[in-house]
Amino acid sequence: MSAASCQHSTERSAWRNPYGIALAAYCLVLAVFGLLVPDDVLQANAWARDFSDLMASVVPQIDRITALNIKPDVNRFYFSVLWAGNPILFLISLLLVLDGRNRGYAMWTLPLLKAVGLMGFFVALIVCAQWMYWMEDVTNRQLRLFLGNTLGRSFWASSVYVFGSALSGAGFIVLFLGWITGYIPRNMKKGD
Repeated sequence: MSAASCQHSTERSAWRNPYGIALAAYCLVLAVFGLLVPDDVLQANAWARDFSDLMASVVPQIDRITALNIKPDVNRFYFSVLWAGNPILFLISLLLVLDGRNRGYAMWTLPLLKAVGLMGFFVALIVCAQWMYWMEDVTNRQLRLFLGNTLGRSFWASSVYVFGSALSGAGFIVLFLGWITGYIPRNMKKGD
């Protein structure tokens, strides 16, 4: 088998990766759920209020988003659901990155400083997107777009505020394990 056909089969198999499909399906289901959450969900359902209060006691970000007073009820409930499902997303992400070792993903052969630098850059983007001033300025049009309508909340806000933490956390854990076990350094030597 030639190197070109091997490269092509690896790329094609990445699209059929069951963990990648599970990740895409998970994100799509939660985005559709965000589109369907009614604006009066907390007023109409006592269980939703109790659930949201419980999640807000564990995740302070939920109270911060509620305090912005941009559709506070629906955002409080939706972000509570997102954070409740975050361990599932973390597990899917962890399995996806671990499976990348068998599929030849670049993360498994990068030098340590390059891998940490790339992941650090993405984590910095996520942190900056969450905690910069404009994310707390309720007069900002972007923030109102993200939290004030169903499309913004379902697709953009969920990925910036919640999904990034699970994805980057899984990546760092696998990177750490790859270096501690010696798997990544061994494969770097083979590639040189």
